Amino acid sequence: MMKNIVIILAICLLTACSGNSGQNDTEVTQLKQQLTELEAQLSAYELKKGYIQHTVQFNLKWDASAPETNKFLQDGKQILSALPMVRNFEALHQVGGKNNYKYYFTMVFEDQKAYDAYNNHPDHVKFVKERWETEVIDFLEADFVVLD
Repeated sequence: MMKNIVIILAICLLTACSGNSGQNDTEVTQLKQQLTELEAQLSAYELKKGYIQHTVQFNLKWDASAPETNKFLQDGKQILSALPMVRNFEALHQVGGKNNYKYYFTMVFEDQKAYDAYNNHPDHVKFVKERWETEVIDFLEADFVVLD
């Protein structure tokens, strides 16, 4: 849905610019290139058949206002999202009352090979050993495959 809205807006912008006599060809070409880049970025967020969405809900030793909580979430996002096989990483805070877990990491892998590479990557292993095992008090991990 969001992709369609962005594309429609971009097309409208390009149409308006191309009809503007004050707009030169170089600027229109640059806008078209930016649109192409935006489309590529948006397609990276689309889950495709066979992709694996790895999710983990968890609680930390500290309450939400503790600086250690923010540091853990920020470090997790920085370290894990930097791994080349990780797509669409998000770190979220639970606001509903139907779930006892307060935090949520989710990410996507193109296939099982990418997921295995993530699990064995030295930066992931180090994060789990040094941070996860010492700061997370309980968690629920779930992995999903996109269906037809």
